[in-house]
Amino acid sequence: MAGSTASTASSRWTGLLMWLLPPLFELPVVVALCSGVPEVAREAVFGAPGTQVVVLLAFVASVGGFVAAARGTSGLVQAGIAGILAIAAGVVAALGAGFLTGGGFLVLGLLLVHSAVSIAMLARATLRRTTP
Repeated sequence: MAGSTASTASSRWTGLLMWLLPPLFELPVVVALCSGVPEVAREAVFGAPGTQVVVLLAFVASVGGFVAAARGTSGLVQAGIAGILAIAAGVVAALGAGFLTGGGFLVLGLLLVHSAVSIAMLARATLRRTTP
């Protein structure tokens, strides 16, 4: 029975880590491109500084959501963290949609949409995870 509990915990960590990896790598790339490439900054929905702030806040929310889901939360804290992650996912998806409809940087838009889906799945994992 102990082996099954350890494998379940390992499976949970692996699943959560798989949802954290896209925002962990893709969001810093977006920040770097918005600060280093003027064409990207011009196409950003929120402008260069706004996009950088939004993406960095989504990055921090993703890491916080991973920690909350891995450690386990309950009650109001659980709902609050999931709500913050849902808002972050929506804002990142809107930014990605802006790049997709702008026409010049479709790959960047796809990266942001991919990260938004991962952030939303972290929000789901936060709500589903119960306190051990």
